Amino acid sequence: MTAVTLDGHSWRVTGWRLPIVGGTVWRGGRLALESLPWHSITHDDDDLIRIWVIHRLKIVWRIRVVHCHDAFMKNTTSAPVRLRAGSPAQLVATLPYLFGFRPDQSVIVLGLRGRRIDAAARLDASVVLDDGFDAVVLRNRLSTVIGQGRQVIAVAWHDDAGAARRAVDAVVDAIGAADMAIIVSGGRCQADDGPWQDCPDGVAEADDAGLTVLASRAMIEASVAGPSSDDSAAAAAWMSICEVVDDMTLYERRGKAKHIMEEGWTAPGNLTLEQCLELAALARQGRVRDVMTAPLNAETARSHLELWGAVVPRVPDGGAPAVLGLLGLAAWLAGEGALQVCCLERGLALEPDHSLLRLVETINVMGVHPREWAKVRLLR
Repeated sequence: MTAVTLDGHSWRVTGWRLPIVGGTVWRGGRLALESLPWHSITHDDDDLIRIWVIHRLKIVWRIRVVHCHDAFMKNTTSAPVRLRAGSPAQLVATLPYLFGFRPDQSVIVLGLRGRRIDAAARLDASVVLDDGFDAVVLRNRLSTVIGQGRQVIAVAWHDDAGAARRAVDAVVDAIGAADMAIIVSGGRCQADDGPWQDCPDGVAEADDAGLTVLASRAMIEASVAGPSSDDSAAAAAWMSICEVVDDMTLYERRGKAKHIMEEGWTAPGNLTLEQCLELAALARQGRVRDVMTAPLNAETARSHLELWGAVVPRVPDGGAPAVLGLLGLAAWLAGEGALQVCCLERGLALEPDHSLLRLVETINVMGVHPREWAKVRLLR
């Protein structure tokens, strides 16, 4: 069966950006995506974490796009940035800022409530152009975007205008109907059967506010890749740190984790290799991860994102699943959906049954809204 990855299944609220982590991931018969309903699952050993429904994203069609986060790891503005979109071409120009990268060779589905984009999702155009494309799977995964009485806009962005048309038609057929279908190719766009229009190169308000756009999703994937499997020095350093951590008591591990994290929040780029590996080794235990996630909330999510974003690239595969889970959790709260999915892709490939990664995957699949994290914290 063809793999389906929805990037930026986006839920937004003023001042936040959340592409539902790269949206939906279909791998080995399992579909993952950020999502909604109340859920409770075993997190690790005797730990129980409860999850509620969550949505994220607010872009206003024909009025404004609400956006406050930088496209990737840095938040350069604290106030919502309002982007006006008064035409299909202007709407297309906002999409890279929404997802954090230029969505070439993609199909995007937007769910509107009134004039406000309430949810969005992206998937590779190659998926729907493949003969093995499963329309039922896609329709089910997009239910949180197209449901609840929303109007739907489908956008196909492709170098080949003919391929873009086939892709958007396939998605519209899969979901049943769309209020508007837009194809984007060669710097121009066409809404339904209307005339072709030139697309703006960017959005001045977004650029002025410091919202950057990565060239491709591959840059996000590269940011969560660890040392090469052939790096014997990294493997040796990891084993040495694990031996030290394994000799610690639980009390010592929790204290050590708090100490390093406090340093990392101040200047994550200054963490040494030893400290990064120590955090990864400490994060293997669920009761230590409790200490690591205790300070995590909407206000601190960006700090956690930068901390774990500095740690993950330095950790070999053997220690990566736990820190990828922590980075993915922070990415969810910080509104970095594509980053969240990239964490899942690497982490689940390494350890499919890792409890924290499965938790982040469940958040993805159920479309849980980040604002519900505060309710989860009250139960801990």
